[in-house]
Amino acid sequence: MKDEILKSFLLNFIEQHELEEQSLDDSFEDFVNFNIISKLYPRDINLDNLSTGGGDDTALDGLAIIVNGNIITDETEIDFLRKQNGSLNVIFALIQSKSSPKFDGSQVGNFISGVKNFFSPESFLPENDKIKSLRLIKDKIYKESINFDEESPVLKLFFVSSGEWKEPKQITGKVKMELSELEAKSFFKNEIKIDFYDANKLKETYREISRKIVKEIPFNNHVSLPNMPDEYNVRQAYIGNISVLDYLSLIEDQNKNLSKDLFYDNIRDFQGDNKVNKEIRDTIISSKNQLLLSLMNNGITIIAKKVEKIGSKMKLTDFQIVNGCQTSHILFANRENLLNDTQIVLKVIETIDLDVTNKIIRATNRQTEVKDEAFESLKPFHKDLQEYYKAKSKDITHPIFYERRSKEYLNVPNIKSNQIITLASQIKAYVATQLQQPQSTHRYFGELLESNSSKLFKNKNELSNYYLSALIINKLDYYLKKPKLNKFKSFKYQIALLGRVPNLNKPKRALF
Repeated sequence: MKDEILKSFLLNFIEQHELEEQSLDDSFEDFVNFNIISKLYPRDINLDNLSTGGGDDTALDGLAIIVNGNIITDETEIDFLRKQNGSLNVIFALIQSKSSPKFDGSQVGNFISGVKNFFSPESFLPENDKIKSLRLIKDKIYKESINFDEESPVLKLFFVSSGEWKEPKQITGKVKMELSELEAKSFFKNEIKIDFYDANKLKETYREISRKIVKEIPFNNHVSLPNMPDEYNVRQAYIGNISVLDYLSLIEDQNKNLSKDLFYDNIRDFQGDNKVNKEIRDTIISSKNQLLLSLMNNGITIIAKKVEKIGSKMKLTDFQIVNGCQTSHILFANRENLLNDTQIVLKVIETIDLDVTNKIIRATNRQTEVKDEAFESLKPFHKDLQEYYKAKSKDITHPIFYERRSKEYLNVPNIKSNQIITLASQIKAYVATQLQQPQSTHRYFGELLESNSSKLFKNKNELSNYYLSALIINKLDYYLKKPKLNKFKSFKYQIALLGRVPNLNKPKRALF
């Protein structure tokens, strides 16, 4: 790899995810998959769920199927998400990555052939087990086409090289010609194209997803909300209005795409063309009614760790849009119709207090139904669990940390991504080891929470069991990355059950 900066980013990624024992080419594929899918899916990513590279990969190195805001790894999850949301909103993301410093037309052609093969009724090429499993999910999705949210799935294709992309006509022309056949089948609602990532674009993406978000917006037309007592830890808060065009600049990333990272704490992912969202869209596309948006819409709520007033502008550091995900997505999708004079109501709150943040999130997301898993991590049990993890971190060499709020450990010194336990991973670890249901861990974590609601996160005397279950899985993840043990990865939860220890006070029985 000629680009030394990109190489340093890759080595940092390898260290963060403890990938030292796999080949550099495999790590590059993981690095690429992580960067690209993070832009589409701002939640916690399991690298194993994205990787399809290796023997019989049909020129596909990464593949993610995102349904209703969740990466799907088993076809049985489709029914649950359909029942939960009432419809299916689907994104297919397929990736080919090459660490070589050039874009090769034949390799691009092989990638397109692999894409066509994946969406054909049956495979004409040998496929590995991972792609076969994803094919079953794809087939299940199209069998449920009557439940699409009135539009077909979106297809996103990415080809990555560590070289420089100069848009050679011999490649772009071939791509357009080859993809026209797939587009004619009307499987997808979007124009099908390949997004080419070169070294510079890959570096920009990694920088963006690895750092705190800092943006400035014009926000002169606002008033201060009353000061809160010190016990609430709210330093300042404002409410006012902002031009929808200025708001778009806040929610767009460097490539003018919607920055999905900003909506993680919104609780409710974008719900597609439901009744309320259709009404917002109809308001926006009507030049007559669009100017009434600030009167008809509840507005946007932003929580930032730091707010600075700089003249007529406001600088926001490390912020989240905790209410307004639906409005934001529809504004972005209809940005060509937006008028200069259209305004949106905006509330900005500065606090670093997680409890206050959680109260605001809960209060501002009660207008429509929100599923239980969305609010689960806001409950008091999880604060106690997080503190228990911190207390136990002093006892072991390689501690783990429970993350109640997305990315709260981002850029924290000495805490690597592979040390972080999320709500989803905690639920699966506990269900596998303590509830002795390793066969159920392929299911969506919200479904596991729902089906085990009477057993999960109820008894604070069992904090040690939650911690231990996650610790066992975390250590297994480390060992199963080793080449000689990698073949047992699919049995991770079954192996974890064998190491289940119901009482931490009996350390001789501990597996690790």
